[in-house]
Amino acid sequence: MANPMYGLNKDDNARDAAGKRGYGEDAGTAMADSTAAVVLIAADFGKTFTCILDGAAKAITLPVSVSKSDIGKQIKIYQAANLVGSGVITLSCGTGNSMSGNSCFVGQAVSVFRPAAALNNTVVITGAATNSAFGAGSTILAEVTSAGKYRIEILAQPLGAGNDAIAVSTV
Repeated sequence: MANPMYGLNKDDNARDAAGKRGYGEDAGTAMADSTAAVVLIAADFGKTFTCILDGAAKAITLPVSVSKSDIGKQIKIYQAANLVGSGVITLSCGTGNSMSGNSCFVGQAVSVFRPAAALNNTVVITGAATNSAFGAGSTILAEVTSAGKYRIEILAQPLGAGNDAIAVSTV
């Protein structure tokens, strides 16, 4: 009898890898309330991080050059402080990567919901002195969806009415 599955798995098990979610046992380090840049590496996949940035500018870079073998791997960042005033988080997809069209950004008063261009690779989240969109409890999830692509999901928990805090670009 012929194998009914013959020829159906031509994507090198990418669908199976995507279902493995990629969370591990180790926690990531706390991202300090400072301007010190954070460069994440492949060993950080599966970790959850906390960010206590409130009024400074911080650059966070995701692992570079993700491949098919990374599909389904994730990094999650929990915002543990209110991003206010001059607070800015710049999230870069890392060299060789960009955002997938399935990326999504939601929150009260946020008007940019998805990346505008196929090669967008940077998200900037800007706090506000009052009514900041990115309050404590907000999250950033980065998941590898294909070689060179991250699905970035931002769930913004606002202070008050929130603000139009999210912008995307290609750097």
